[in-house]
Amino acid sequence: MLLVNTYLDASPIHGVGLFASGVIPKGTEIYKPSPRLDILLSNENFQKLDTFSQQQIKHYGYFDTQSNKWHLAFDDIRFCNHSKDSNITQDPNTDTYTLIAKRDIKAGEELTQDYSEFENLRDELKKAL
Repeated sequence: MLLVNTYLDASPIHGVGLFASGVIPKGTEIYKPSPRLDILLSNENFQKLDTFSQQQIKHYGYFDTQSNKWHLAFDDIRFCNHSKDSNITQDPNTDTYTLIAKRDIKAGEELTQDYSEFENLRDELKKAL
């Protein structure tokens, strides 16, 4: 679940983006998974979904290696766009998919993550499924 105030707006990167409502200092936790609200699916249950639903989860979600399940967040973190020069990243000090600010983020700045942090695994899973 998002831990900072954000809003959705048109993104110069891709369609809709997630933007900081206020200043976010470096190191601030931005997002943590919410097992009580998010959708978590085993590969077996993922395979039972129709093709459209699978595509939605592949596009807006990720495969969580800790739980060995597909994860789809309930909130707007799914609108966080990709950038090689991202301003948020996975927290290396946690064993969950916690995201933190890599640097100070200005109010109104789009929140971005380098998808290569999780895309390689997802691409491998797509091939296997």
